[in-house]
Formats: sequence, structure tokens, C-alpha cells
Amino acid sequence: MSTAPPPSRPRLLFVDDESRILLSLRAIFRADYDVTTAEGGAKALEVLRQERFEVVVSDQRMPDVPGVEVLRAARELQPQAIRMLLTGYSDLNAIIASINEGEIFRFIPKPWTNSELRETIAAAVRAASVEHVALPEPPPGPQQNAAYNEVGVLVLDEDPQTTIALRAALGSEREVYTADSIEAALTLLGEHRIGVIFTELAVVGQSVAPLLSALRQHHPALVVVAVTSQADAGHSISLINHGQVFRLLQKPVATTLLRGTVNIASRRHEMLRQHPEQAQRVVADTAPMLQVAERSGLLGRIRGLLRWI
Repeated sequence: MSTAPPPSRPRLLFVDDESRILLSLRAIFRADYDVTTAEGGAKALEVLRQERFEVVVSDQRMPDVPGVEVLRAARELQPQAIRMLLTGYSDLNAIIASINEGEIFRFIPKPWTNSELRETIAAAVRAASVEHVALPEPPPGPQQNAAYNEVGVLVLDEDPQTTIALRAALGSEREVYTADSIEAALTLLGEHRIGVIFTELAVVGQSVAPLLSALRQHHPALVVVAVTSQADAGHSISLINHGQVFRLLQKPVATTLLRGTVNIASRRHEMLRQHPEQAQRVVADTAPMLQVAERSGLLGRIRGLLRWI
């Protein structure tokens, strides 16, 4: 009698330059997953070229190749893999680069608690179980930017310069709506087809994190870009872990960067709209912020207002 081979287990790659940390991670996860470790970024790049993984977790501070470079390479070599950054210090530039270039799923604090780490890895494995769909390619020629011009852009910012810069970058090819409060933003979201939101971290002294979590929970095709002059490590980590922002830009932002970001964000919105299952690959840990959104009435308003999605 033939025996069917056992089902393959999800494959995890952990990258760190400290062997004791790798041994600890292997001990935590080897019972449930197929665990590979790489001591240092250079070794990780070799492994990524040879083997396929569902989840890649890299430390940032390594002497040979930093974690941001590892995750950037993982995104190119294995776009289907879910990527996470393990970090124990506040390097704002590295954090921003991991958002914009590595498109990471979560930041994992160092030191971690085993229970929270297990939950995060389990969420990443679930996300990886959804087959990856690439962003649609822009059409060639002069129609490249016009292809997604039906996707409206909302600017949520008290600073009018953000809107001015966006309108200068986009010209008249698409609608740019402006809100200087969360209430005004909700009204515009209910009245227009908006696929991309550019937002400050706080508006009128009110954090936008509960709004982003509520939008992510109920309307995941919306793509959020944070544009701020007050970025810090804590805010940036929260934006990914609780809001899954697509990009984080620091003011002032060059016109070419704004234009490019709008176009790629519009393509991402269209991909998520056509393939709603892909939202599972960018699911955020929304529970902490959703409690705030529920108490403030944001959740109820969003359910009622965003009828066009």
C-alpha cells in the first residue's frame, strides 16, 4: 500500500547576525513550521536565490547587509513571500525604507514576547496562503498615466501645500479632493469614488490611526499614503502594524515622487478592487485602533458612507 507524502509545512526564513537569536527562533517555531535560518544578510541573499519561502523575517542591524536590503531583495526575488522586519532600535530611515521599498507586513519589536510573535507569524502564514497577484502593468505610451485617472485622490491634511503639490504633480488628469478634518474626509469618501488617500499622521490634533484601521477593516481596496513632516519611528511602526500604509513620504515631497506614488498606488487600488482576496496579504492588526473607532462612531459612519465600493 502506497503512503501519501505528508503535506508540506509553511517555510519560514529568519535572518539575524546573532546565532543565539536564530537558535531561539528555531526552537519557538520548528514544531509547526519548516524553519531555515541565515546568519547575516549576505547568507540570506544566497538562500533567497535558491529556496522558496512563505515568510521572511529579517533583523535590521547587521554588519554585512542590513535588513532593509534583505527585504528589498526578497520582494524582487520572491514577491509571494510575506516580509517582516525585526528591529530593536529606532532607525527612522531604515523603517521608512522598509515600508517604501520592502513593502513589509509587520514590524516585530525586539525583544519580543513569544505569544505575540507566534500570533504575528501565524497571521503572516495565513496571508502567504493567498496566491500573490502582481500589480497591473501600466499601458505604454501617452496613455500610461491616464489609465487610472478615474481613481480619485483624497488629501487629508491641514497643510494646503500637500494639495497644491499633488495638483501640480497630476495636472488635470484626475480629481484631487481636500479635507482638513476627519469629518470632512468621511463626507468626501461617501460622495466620490476615491481610491487613494494621502494623509498626515494627525489632523486638528486628532490621530488618523483609528480612521485608517477602520478603512482597512471594511474597505481594504483603499490605498493609504502617509505624507508627513513629523515622522518618527513609533508612528511609522504603528502605521504599518495597525494601518498597513502603502508608502510613507516625508515633506517636502518632490513632484516626480508624488506623481509616481499616485500612479503606483492607483494600480494597487485597482488590483485590490479586482482581486479582493489580495487584501488578506496586507491585513493589519486593527484590533487596538478599531476599539477607538467604535467608541467614536467612525465604524458606523464608514459602513454607511462608502456605498460606492
